[in-house]
Amino acid sequence: MSKEKTLRTLEETEVMQTAGIPAQETEGANVVLATEIIADLKKQLEEAKEEADNLEKDWEFCSQQRLILAMQTDIIDFTLKIFDYKCLSMALSYVKAVYNQQPPEEEEEQEGEE
Repeated sequence: MSKEKTLRTLEETEVMQTAGIPAQETEGANVVLATEIIADLKKQLEEAKEEADNLEKDWEFCSQQRLILAMQTDIIDFTLKIFDYKCLSMALSYVKAVYNQQPPEEEEEQEGEE
């Protein structure tokens, strides 16, 4: 044992003797306190993991929405550059057909289940 540890142990023993606290009681209290701290830290870790998972899911959703909005903007930009009536009519027919074939949105499905 190093000199510092020995001195520190002696000081702790003196303090306990002066306060009239038996050494066994302080060791038991330390174990209980350490157990409580570990339990609290585990709980905080689980909460942090759950929050990190939620943030990751939110980030994925936002990223997907950004891609969808970019594609919609590109479609609108290209459509605005079409001046031929027949081409516009064909594009409109195609867009209507695609719109009718798309799967229902998840929000609508969830509302129907409730």
